[in-house]
Amino acid sequence: MVRKLRGGVSKESVENLNFFIELIESGKLKPVINRSFPLEKTAEAFQYVEQGHKKGNVIITIQFKN
Repeated sequence: MVRKLRGGVSKESVENLNFFIELIESGKLKPVINRSFPLEKTAEAFQYVEQGHKKGNVIITIQFKN
């Protein structure tokens, strides 16, 4: 079975946000996170993406100190 995925940017609205919340909570929308990098390794994250090996999203994490 071949499924087509269509990407794009949605308009910012409460209705769209609620729609995405429903999809996530029902398990119908699952983010695919390939790797995460701390903010100080952003350059490495870009190198990883440019190599063409990623199979999902690459996340930059920010740690806040209290």
